[in-house]
Amino acid sequence: MDNKSKILVIASHMDDEILGCGGTLKKHIENGDKVYVLYISSGESDAWKKEILDIRKGHAVNVSKYMGFEEIFFADLPLIQLDKIPRLEVVKAIQKIFYSIKPDILYCHYPTDINSDHRIVYESTIIWCRASKSPFLNKVLLYEIFGSTTDFKPNYYVDITSQAEFKLKSMSMYETEVNAQTRNLDTIKTHMKYRGCESNTDLAEAFYLHSLIER
Repeated sequence: MDNKSKILVIASHMDDEILGCGGTLKKHIENGDKVYVLYISSGESDAWKKEILDIRKGHAVNVSKYMGFEEIFFADLPLIQLDKIPRLEVVKAIQKIFYSIKPDILYCHYPTDINSDHRIVYESTIIWCRASKSPFLNKVLLYEIFGSTTDFKPNYYVDITSQAEFKLKSMSMYETEVNAQTRNLDTIKTHMKYRGCESNTDLAEAFYLHSLIER
């Protein structure tokens, strides 16, 4: 991470960016890179009241300030209901920000996941990552969401020992999500330790390297 880069994270939900690559993003920022985050499913939901969604957006804004993100974007598409809207809406929402930022490095969801939003966002993102469509893009990394991603086969690790506390603090700022399902700060740290054991580091995040172009 020696060269300064523009980083774009495509996240289905507000907190996916931290769960999937929060420590790595902080490492980018410490290197002087500019990090942008696009949240896709930040709109209406049958399961969540508008007040809760507004609170979650507020959490995302606070996390952005704490982490030092350059800018965040809300596509405001339906939450846990992307399979109920035309796929073209998701594709266009990603296209708009993708070509506005023109990132050097992109982070996105892994294709196999029990969450339909995650799968749809991956499928709608990866079509823009072809070399013919994105001559500015050098690296595409796919992140995991603990408790949701399945059959994950990492081949790329980032030592986040020095950035782990930023990841945990950021996750704690998502007050409606930090104890969701089997996830809490303890299990998140345990997962970082597990990935660290795999990569012979203390704490790490794991990714699947989808593509890499040396220029």
